[in-house]
Amino acid sequence: MSPKTRLLWIVLLLSLSSCVSYEKYSMEVFKPGERSFPENMHKIALVARNLKYKADTLQNYQAKNYRLIKDRSRFNGDSLAISTCMDTLEARLLQQPQFDSVLVLPFHTFPVTRVNEIRPAKTEWYKKLAAQTGADGLIVLDMFSCFYSVTHDNMSANVVTSNIWSVYNNRSEIIDRYTQIDTLYWDQSDADGSYKKYKIPDKKSAVAMAAGVIGENYSKRFLPAWTTVYRDIMTCSNPDLKIAADLAGKNKWDEASVIWNKYANTSGKRNQLIAKYNLALASEMNGNVDQALELIAESALLSSGAFRSAENELIRKYAVVLERRKNEIKKLNAQQ
Repeated sequence: MSPKTRLLWIVLLLSLSSCVSYEKYSMEVFKPGERSFPENMHKIALVARNLKYKADTLQNYQAKNYRLIKDRSRFNGDSLAISTCMDTLEARLLQQPQFDSVLVLPFHTFPVTRVNEIRPAKTEWYKKLAAQTGADGLIVLDMFSCFYSVTHDNMSANVVTSNIWSVYNNRSEIIDRYTQIDTLYWDQSDADGSYKKYKIPDKKSAVAMAAGVIGENYSKRFLPAWTTVYRDIMTCSNPDLKIAADLAGKNKWDEASVIWNKYANTSGKRNQLIAKYNLALASEMNGNVDQALELIAESALLSSGAFRSAENELIRKYAVVLERRKNEIKKLNAQQ
């Protein structure tokens, strides 16, 4: 065989093996918190320490059409935002059976203090506050800062927030210190990207809404929460497998699995690995991660070789995701 003929055969084989395609699918999974509260922490106090960086001087400003302007009417944005944030966090904590009570200290418990650097307080400060509130632990919002931007035609807006949190336990220890940065956006399109003439919130309303998101997002550091994740459904030019992928995209996993099971043990290697990969995905959707891991291992073997490197890479990445999900489920069972 001449080099030219050999090259043509390689190109042909590659073209035949590259018809596999992928469709994104979003799903909600229940994830554990990154950290855990001590088991003997049943009464918590939430408090704003009200530290501000000396360089943070834009509280009474906003950006309009990318230009810095002064607010026409002043309002205490920190008081509104921190109170909303703490109320949201309190509601999330009270949903957990671990906590008997959650006390939110008023915003003005501590005066606003401007500093060059934000550090933890001395141990005595936390001990005294815990004793005064009768709390087993404290969640302290050391610093809160936000900035509002809007376009001149009110087509879009955003609030950028920056916060520092500390958690103090009843053994005179700070068990967690966390810097949280979030951005909340508004525009005049819906979730599908279609134009809708939604009203863009003014600064006061936007700051309040952003603060609620801050409290909710911070709670996920310690508490289980639903989170959107994305998976890839594998398909190809085979009409049956295309139908199965469409069914899965419509959340009809049982109907799709009937088709995939039909091809899971066929002689066609490509169809077989696609079927087993997607059956692993269906098993995860049904909560059977162990079965998903078995199927993805079989799919990985089928995808080995020079002509299936793209599929093999996707399959092995999904195997890592499944192992992580298995560990998350173990952690969830321990947290509940």
